[in-house]
Amino acid sequence: MKANHTMHIFTGKVRRLFAVHFRKEYVARQLSAREGECHQCGTCCNFSFACPMLTRRKLCLVYGLCRPLSCRLFPLDQKDIDDVTLCGGTCGYRFPREH
Repeated sequence: MKANHTMHIFTGKVRRLFAVHFRKEYVARQLSAREGECHQCGTCCNFSFACPMLTRRKLCLVYGLCRPLSCRLFPLDQKDIDDVTLCGGTCGYRFPREH
């Protein structure tokens, strides 16, 4: 991945972490509009660094147990889905166009 893409993905992590903890109304509004389901492809788990909970088969060891809040709520908006696409994945979630 190019350096500018890596920085973009890293700033997305910071944006999501901030939103989850300090913009709860925004997050709630976004999640109420979100459609689809997680395909558990592991793409979002490898943004800027590989999550230590991800197995070699790209499965999350703590998926149904104790995932961090920012992981459980991913994606928060279309920007997150665009990041997955930028990294070569296809997110199972979507947001209505007018949202």
